[in-house]
Amino acid sequence: MVKPGRGSGDAAFGVLHGAPPAGLLTDVLECLPDAVTVSVAVRDAVGEPVDMRLEYMNAAARAGVPDGGDPLGGLCSELWPHMVENGSFAACMRVLRTGEAEQGAFTWTEAGTCRAADYEYQATRVGQDRLVWVLRDNSERVLRAELLAEVTASLSRADTLASVMTILTERIMPAVGATVSAAVLNEPGSDHYTVRHIHDVERGALRPAPFSISAPYPMAHTARSGQALFFADPAERTKAFPEAAHLFTPRLHSTAVLPLAVEGRLFGAVSFHFGVRHDFADSERRFLAALVGQCALALERARLQRETADKQAQLGALAEVSAALATSLDPATTFANIAAAVVPRIADGCLIHVIGEAGQPELAALVHRDPCQERALREVVDEFPPRLDAEGGVGAVIRTGRHELVTDVPRVLDRLARSTEHRLALNKLMPAASWLAVPMRQAGVVIGAMVLVQATSAQTSFTESDIPFAEELAGRAAQVVANARRFAEQSEVAHYLQRSLLPPALPHIPQADIAACYHPGEQGTLVGGDFYDIVPTSPRQWGVVIGDVCGKGPQAAALTGLVRHTARAARRWDPEPRSVLEAVNTAILADHPAQRFCTAAYADLDLSASPARLRLVLGGHPQPLLRRADGTITRLGRPGTLLGIVGEPLLHTTEDDLHPGDLLLLYTDGVTERRSGTAMLAEEGVRDVLARTHRSSAAVTVAALEREVLGYGPTPPGDDFAILALRIG
Repeated sequence: MVKPGRGSGDAAFGVLHGAPPAGLLTDVLECLPDAVTVSVAVRDAVGEPVDMRLEYMNAAARAGVPDGGDPLGGLCSELWPHMVENGSFAACMRVLRTGEAEQGAFTWTEAGTCRAADYEYQATRVGQDRLVWVLRDNSERVLRAELLAEVTASLSRADTLASVMTILTERIMPAVGATVSAAVLNEPGSDHYTVRHIHDVERGALRPAPFSISAPYPMAHTARSGQALFFADPAERTKAFPEAAHLFTPRLHSTAVLPLAVEGRLFGAVSFHFGVRHDFADSERRFLAALVGQCALALERARLQRETADKQAQLGALAEVSAALATSLDPATTFANIAAAVVPRIADGCLIHVIGEAGQPELAALVHRDPCQERALREVVDEFPPRLDAEGGVGAVIRTGRHELVTDVPRVLDRLARSTEHRLALNKLMPAASWLAVPMRQAGVVIGAMVLVQATSAQTSFTESDIPFAEELAGRAAQVVANARRFAEQSEVAHYLQRSLLPPALPHIPQADIAACYHPGEQGTLVGGDFYDIVPTSPRQWGVVIGDVCGKGPQAAALTGLVRHTARAARRWDPEPRSVLEAVNTAILADHPAQRFCTAAYADLDLSASPARLRLVLGGHPQPLLRRADGTITRLGRPGTLLGIVGEPLLHTTEDDLHPGDLLLLYTDGVTERRSGTAMLAEEGVRDVLARTHRSSAAVTVAALEREVLGYGPTPPGDDFAILALRIG
């Protein structure tokens, strides 16, 4: 009936299906974007409807009345003769006659413009004589407004670059009729541009690729200058950019290129290519600019969200790496933990190389979220390891100490290839969007390199802004090497010092089989306090001692040396076992008054007697176990006072006979106090091993008990332990 004066939606059509309160009806109709009129039927003498008299118009309908006239009360056939011509008047008469609502559409040519506009109408009878008419403008202007509103709503929910590009491909491209579209983006603070999106309705989505902002192409010009470009036909485009003519196939007729910018910050461009001619009237240019502007805002939001998420991920990775440094001193384990903290949180792949003994880079860790790519990377590194004289890559980073940021991966891989075979192997590493290699420094010296790899499926490539984080990560990885080397040096010192506190080799004793072992605790860089010794006191007599001094480290080592050498010296003057431990007690008190103590078991073994005779004294030490030839297991000795506590310790000498097949087992408390959760191995565990190894040699028995101690519990022993076994032949 009347042309609406502003945009429309589905609101008016929806109102007719509801029943708002009468007091709200007029207010509701006034707010609708569709033109709404209410008319009263004019009937003939027999009651048939022949016309309608206008009773009400909402704001949208009044806006379409020419010259601001007041048509209320007029006959609709006279006010809008177009209704008679397009058939909608006849539809209104049917609705008044039957009471059944009708919908339809027609094309209305505006006077003076010859511009055809499409309209959709709905006619509904209310009561017996009133007709509600709703007219919706489906003109290009309104459809564009609706599309822009829909796209804006969709983009407001897009939180990633990929989701924005999906809307550009699946919603905007078909709506504007483009056959090809592309988007070029850079990263904030970076001169690197990438074709992040390119979609062809015939070929589908194409792979992202590096982009030269200085290229003589329309996209580069717009991304560089911020100037929008519109070309109605190929000739215009070729004249402006002749070097780009080879990029456009005959089916790409018209082209529009618009800048991506937010608050004056230019960060890319979007292009649309059409298979039919577009003259790009001002309204279409404004419409395309509005669409791209909404994409720019969505991309900026996605960038800010991504930056926030990246920073949080980086902080989380650094925290996890710091924790990894504290959990293990083994470089292989720690490097693997570092790579696991990075992938896939920060990057799709991580490689760590360190300088080996040969002076060349050696792979220390390699992880990739894609198992196939991980295998390909490992094959390339194994077959073509990096070299320090290389032009780029890991070798160049280590040699120069400068980072390497690569976004044009295919070109750089081709340059790094050392042979045809190498090039074929490198080609297996695609897809890859970028990599960032940074040196690992220790005390100012480059000792290796860390490489972070990003695949094409990632939201963004690495940029200059990622370098500080990567360098911090590499610095912490370098600390692993420093810790490992320091630990190795300390372990070596501890190893040699510990060896000096134990006999270099067990002596040969006729008619006896002996074996011993010492195992350090989990703190392998500290010298333990456990020791054992066997020395002859006469051709057929032997002094046997085992002990445990309190503490760890240099002080414990000094006390161990004092105890061991004092015992050796004392038994030369008086081989009586009690006298030997009394001499040890006096030496400890003199050298370490009330600060250090020791447990010890000293035995004198006389093989000249038949059976062999064993005299034993215990200074606070666990009682040895004797496994008889028949398998019976008993304790030997009487508990005595710790050495180094009081001036006159309580010490008891006991004597026992040892027969052929009997085995004497001495051990320190690191054996019985071995824990697994809240449980301890205890003496019962030692007895079980002795029972299982009945009739076995001293060496087999010691080895079995050592395995039992080491395997008892999920973690290595926290305390060192010593075991000494002697079996009479």
